[in-house]
Amino acid sequence: MKHYILLLFSFLMFSAISQTKSGDQKAGETACAVKVNFGSAGGGIDLKTYEEVKKMINDKKLKFTEKNMGREGEKEICLPLHELKKKKKTEFIERLKKTASSGQYVSVSAS
Repeated sequence: MKHYILLLFSFLMFSAISQTKSGDQKAGETACAVKVNFGSAGGGIDLKTYEEVKKMINDKKLKFTEKNMGREGEKEICLPLHELKKKKKTEFIERLKKTASSGQYVSVSAS
């Protein structure tokens, strides 16, 4: 039961942190088409899934920003996905979601 409560708390915390109001965006900053969040429940992030996601991004030569979110290596990757057309963008996001679902404390949110 503790595990589920911690998972829910982590998800809600990262969801709240990653939400950005349109007025909060700084000049020159690009909106994220998709965000990948890597959380931790006390033992650091899922490095295997993190490396898989980074490989997917690098293989497609996509621009991204990465932000450290916590003391245990929690991260948020923001991908504008301007390089991909609509169909390819949808396919890439689905691949991200599938990869994230096999990871621990990894979430993908598309806007």
